[in-house]
Amino acid sequence: MAYRDFKHPDDKPSRDAPTGAGAGRSVQTRLVGGSMALRRAHGHAPNLQGTWLFDPIFREQDLEALKAWCAPTDPRPLVVEIGFQRARFARAYCEQNPDVRFMGFEVRKKFCEDADAWLVAGDVTNARLALVDAREALPLLVPAGTLDTLFAFFPDPWWKKRHMKKRLVSRDFAADAADLLKPGGELVVKTDVEGYADWAEGELRAESRFDVERLADTTAGLPPTQRERRCGIHGRPTWAIRAVKRADESTSETSDSALR
Repeated sequence: MAYRDFKHPDDKPSRDAPTGAGAGRSVQTRLVGGSMALRRAHGHAPNLQGTWLFDPIFREQDLEALKAWCAPTDPRPLVVEIGFQRARFARAYCEQNPDVRFMGFEVRKKFCEDADAWLVAGDVTNARLALVDAREALPLLVPAGTLDTLFAFFPDPWWKKRHMKKRLVSRDFAADAADLLKPGGELVVKTDVEGYADWAEGELRAESRFDVERLADTTAGLPPTQRERRCGIHGRPTWAIRAVKRADESTSETSDSALR
C-alpha cells in the first residue's frame, strides 16, 4: 500500500534520559486495551486456554513463568515477536531455530488461541505466547541488555491522526528496544505501507544507539509471515528495516584493552 493519507505528527515527542529500560517514557495513552494495572483494576480475566499461552495481566503465576522463560541465566538466544497473529511465522522460525527461546506478544485473544493450537500441531516447544501489549510487558519480563532479536512485522499503521500515538514504532519504542537489546542485537520491522516504512526508518534513525538500513531483501532472510504470503499473491510490495544496536562503550573499551 502507498501513503494513502498516512499521517505524520507536527511535533515529535521528546524523550527524557532513562535510568532503566522504559524509564521516563509514558506508554499508557498508546497501549492497546489500556495499562496492565488499569485492566487488573477494572477488567475481567479472559478464559484463556492453551498449552504455551500465558496471561501476565490477570495471572501472577503466568507473569512469573514468563520472567523465568526470559531470564538471562538461560544461555539460549532470546527472540521476541510483537504481534504474532496466528503464529505462521513463529512456528516456521522455531522449527528452523530449535535452540532459541521464542517469546511472542499479541493483544487479540482469538489470535492467541489459534497461534497456540498451530504451535502445538507442529510440536513446537521452544515458544511462549502472551496476551498483553508488548510495550508495557517487555521491560517487566526482559532485563535490559539481554535480548538477542526483536521482530515487529506488519504493525497496524493507525491511519487516523488521533490514533498516531498508538503506532508501535516511535522514538520511545526505538529507545526501549535499544535498552533491551544486547550490543549487536537487532530489531527488524516489516510493513506493506510505504509511508509507515518511511516513518519507522526515521524513528529508528533518531535512536543514536542503532545502525539502521532499509533492506533490499524485504524477506530479511526470514520465513514469510501470513501477510507477506498474501502480499506476494496479490503483487503488493513490502518493506523491511533493520536496526542493529551498536557495541556500547564498555564493550569497546574492553576490546581496545585486549588489543593493547
